[in-house]
Amino acid sequence: MNGFVIIDKPCGITSSACVYKLREIITDKKIGHCGTLDPLASGLLPISIGEATKFSSYISDLSKEYKVEVLFGVKTTTGDIDGEIIKRNQINFSKEELKQALNSLKGEQHQLPPMYSALKAMGKPLYSWVRNGIYLQRKARKVFIDSIQLECFSESSGILVVSCSKGTYIRSLVESLGDLLGTGATVKALRRTKIGNLSSHDLLNFDLVTTETLNQFLIPSEEMLQHLTKVDLNAEDIKKIRNGLSVDYNEPLEKKEIIRIYEEKGSFVGIGQVNIPLKVSPKRLLNTKNT
Repeated sequence: MNGFVIIDKPCGITSSACVYKLREIITDKKIGHCGTLDPLASGLLPISIGEATKFSSYISDLSKEYKVEVLFGVKTTTGDIDGEIIKRNQINFSKEELKQALNSLKGEQHQLPPMYSALKAMGKPLYSWVRNGIYLQRKARKVFIDSIQLECFSESSGILVVSCSKGTYIRSLVESLGDLLGTGATVKALRRTKIGNLSSHDLLNFDLVTTETLNQFLIPSEEMLQHLTKVDLNAEDIKKIRNGLSVDYNEPLEKKEIIRIYEEKGSFVGIGQVNIPLKVSPKRLLNTKNT
């Protein structure tokens, strides 16, 4: 079994727990996930199996969409309702002021990764350090918020639909929103609804995961990589690529562009990169014995 499965991760478990369950079912393959979801969050979690693990980062790097329920007037230690409440404030902003605050959060910004996150520092997730009372210095990361739509709004809560770049922490975004409004805000519920062009119709319910359903929902690696430019090479060049050599390619490609490589007969070979103009080099190739 080689390919991707898009799991509908339920609330209350870690992304790693989803991987562990699949490892119990498929014991002879490498398995990983693409893009961690908080235990509080649900939704799209791509799982790579076997040879597909070579291409996980190219899925993790895609843009994301989330639907988030925000609780206003509350600030917690973790940025969501699973944390300890450290401050309560009276809500005194209008819907128009909320929309203005949301508009100000669009575009490029620098986010400080929350201590309660799976981001690793010195070999351990940040949350493991803070659980031992250790708070580490973190570097702000550049992220991009494509859009924030206000789906509904009541006196103390609202639902937002956020489209953003990889690496965006929705909890940090919500806390920034609370700071702008002067009331504080925390995540009440969170669901990932899209990754790139993947949406809810591709999902396998986590509770229904079996060998049979995994095979039924298995997506070939090349289908998950459709966002990359396709390059067809002849048999001689494919042989060179498999031997780790660069080959000439006379079509215009951007420098350092990541591409999908196919051989003349149409079969997917793997991922390559344009290192210099008109030259293609191998990067991640399928093992022909395992495909």
